[in-house]
Amino acid sequence: MLIWLVPPLAWFFVFMIVPYGLLLYYSLGTTENVTFRPGFTPDNFVRLFTTEPYLGVMLKSIRIGLVTGIGASILAYPLAVALAFHVSSERVRFLLYLLIIAPWWAAYLVKAYAWKTILGSHGLINGALLSAGLIDEPLTMLLYNEFSVCLTLIYIFTPFSALSIFASLDRIPVSVIEGAKDLGASSWEIFSRIVWPLSVPGVVAGAIITSSLAFGDFIAPALVGGPSGIMITNIVVNLLGVAFDWPMAAAIGVVTIALGLILITIAQHVEHKSSVRL
Repeated sequence: MLIWLVPPLAWFFVFMIVPYGLLLYYSLGTTENVTFRPGFTPDNFVRLFTTEPYLGVMLKSIRIGLVTGIGASILAYPLAVALAFHVSSERVRFLLYLLIIAPWWAAYLVKAYAWKTILGSHGLINGALLSAGLIDEPLTMLLYNEFSVCLTLIYIFTPFSALSIFASLDRIPVSVIEGAKDLGASSWEIFSRIVWPLSVPGVVAGAIITSSLAFGDFIAPALVGGPSGIMITNIVVNLLGVAFDWPMAAAIGVVTIALGLILITIAQHVEHKSSVRL
């Protein structure tokens, strides 16, 4: 009778349990003469948390991920509110919705490279400032640093936050807001006591998605980050393709998954607290 459970359980085992098990297996091994040696040692994890550049780059990647999640949520929230409550025409709403998802149709590499063109010494910003006579020579601080990485990632991943927040706002019954208005509630009271609490799950979900995607990104740091904008995934790529240190790369992967689980747990706690207050 439970035969229908076999396909999903088999899929979960093959594509989830086995890869995670192999990742943990490799993370506990060592590399000797570019050859993997099985073992049961925590040396790779110790190196990750005690040796540079691993620890510093890991912390920087977490910081960039959090900044991206927060920045994308701040930009996406007003857009989602306008789309959910201030656009009455279904045709206009569909058009705006289409404009939000339109950037996904462009190649990721093209979008990241576009910001390299915008922020570069001969880019649009420096060109405009030079033409206006505000600067005498191009600004070099706009590119190849942590700021340029965060800006690029926020631009690329903001649609994820916008759609996540919009999904939460769109589920708020219009009758609830109209009832609050009839009872004399001000616009601020409606927002702070109804709209915001009910939208928290969408905000948190969008922030988690964008933070996770930003943390694991390696194209934007490679294009616009430079040496000071390198992230942990760039190190993983080098470990796998240049140094052939698979155990260390696997250890970074295990820690990354653990950080993701911690982030999801915190998000669930925040959502629960929000629903209790409501």
